[in-house]
Amino acid sequence: MSMQMSEADSVVKVAEWQQTYYAHDSGIQSGATTLRDDESSTEYSLNKKYAASASTAAAGVSAGSGGNGGNSDAAEGGADSPTAAMFPETLVEGEAAMPVQSDPAQQSNVQRLAEPSQLLKMAIVHLINYQDDAELATRAVPELTKLLSDDDPVVVNKAAMIVNQLTRKEASRRVLVQSPGVIAAVVRVMTAAGDMETARCAASVLHSLSHQREGLVAIFKSGGIPALVHMLSSPVESVLFYAITTLHNLLLHQEGAKMAVRLADGLQRISNPKFLAITTDCLQLLSYGNQESKVGLSGITFTFTVALGESVG
Repeated sequence: MSMQMSEADSVVKVAEWQQTYYAHDSGIQSGATTLRDDESSTEYSLNKKYAASASTAAAGVSAGSGGNGGNSDAAEGGADSPTAAMFPETLVEGEAAMPVQSDPAQQSNVQRLAEPSQLLKMAIVHLINYQDDAELATRAVPELTKLLSDDDPVVVNKAAMIVNQLTRKEASRRVLVQSPGVIAAVVRVMTAAGDMETARCAASVLHSLSHQREGLVAIFKSGGIPALVHMLSSPVESVLFYAITTLHNLLLHQEGAKMAVRLADGLQRISNPKFLAITTDCLQLLSYGNQESKVGLSGITFTFTVALGESVG
């Protein structure tokens, strides 16, 4: 009897113990997959929640550093930084350029400064290039002056071509007009050249310099007017154009040029019907206020009439 009571008590205690510690199915009897309930396991749950919080915080810091826009990009040179505004060519390939807001009130300070920064950069670049051109021409002019007087026509031709290239830039052109030696050498080469290409380059140099006041003075003082009048008989049309347009600029703006053209027999040689408009203006400038030139125009008028009649016929 006591043994039966002991077994009964044992069954009751086992049942109570199972209800207390195995309230949920362990999976042994049902065969269900074991699932760990995070809420029922305090230590595991706290550790996992801490790890998740740390991961979220780290992600937030990373996102903040990447999307902080103004501060991070301004410090490290992003698309919205002053460096990107002034030097957009430094952006990494694939990186979007600075967005432009349609409403000026919504633009950032960097965006508002983007266009003025570009203009400033371009001005600085032009200034540097101008200084480089001037320094290059200053160093080259003495040597080119010597080469233009060389006995070898090939050397003279190359030197004339280089001087002609220098007249394309404003800075180097100003250096040339302040170098009477090289202009006198160009005038001499233009009249003495045995090939038309060298003469064309020399005439082109004088034509380019005649667009500046200092250039007109330099050409006049270097004896350029008699040389230009001589080139009016050239068979090359481009040389004729350079010669007559340079003479026209001298007649318009250089004191003493009219008398120098008359003394060089320019009144007769300048009558070229190929460039009728500019030739007519040159003749008008030469004859105005000069009776002798007006008398000389009678034969020139006949020549023009014949030439025009032949071209029309």
